[in-house]
Amino acid sequence: MTASIRERMAVLISRALNDREVVLTGAASAIPLAACLLARQRHAPGLTVLGAGVYINPGRLVPEFTAGWDCHPQAIADMSDVFAVTELGIDVMFYGGMQIDRHGSINLHQIRKGDGIIAGPGLANTMLGHTARRTILYTERHERRTLVDAVDFVSVVGHRYRGRSRAELGLPNEGPALLVTPDALMRPDADGTLGVELVHSGAAWADLRDRTGWDIGEAPPPARFEISDEELDILRRVVDPRGLLR
Repeated sequence: MTASIRERMAVLISRALNDREVVLTGAASAIPLAACLLARQRHAPGLTVLGAGVYINPGRLVPEFTAGWDCHPQAIADMSDVFAVTELGIDVMFYGGMQIDRHGSINLHQIRKGDGIIAGPGLANTMLGHTARRTILYTERHERRTLVDAVDFVSVVGHRYRGRSRAELGLPNEGPALLVTPDALMRPDADGTLGVELVHSGAAWADLRDRTGWDIGEAPPPARFEISDEELDILRRVVDPRGLLR
């Protein structure tokens, strides 16, 4: 069976999650939620998932966390609990973004254009990016207008900001651990710049370089990406029987 782009992304993210971690997904986050549910089924049964911050251990994949969707959670919290969790700290926070830059900073607030500003959705709580032990970034668009050299507005700081590292900025957590796109898995180097570790779509390296807003250098040694039959079976039969990722 051939996996879809979103299924490949969910599998890659699921492999980065560990048993007994506490993770928080945002709203409209089907791919991270699918990754969490897959990890719970396969290798991390003790993973605690806070869907949209308030749905504790959702039991099924839903298109987005809005009123009326029943994700079959074990319990439901409220926004005051989300901010309490922020202070306590969690293991993993997921972020997408209108823009993601070379150091893993994300922009969900505004993009400057020649004729004005495009407003984004913003964030309910930007501090989760700085109190979670690490963050996992993802985007469904591998293109230059999304993957930029420097974001127009910093909603959550990545590995560097205006030349200063996270440690120099007084941010003690690890920051972005990886970025998953429809084509690649990227990780930060020693300087905090995101580089390609794995190309999972079969895209040519020259094409990938053209669609990335910073220099990703020469192609890394070929790494083979395969979804196991077990992963795809659990993803389609248990996690996503309605085919939301397809």
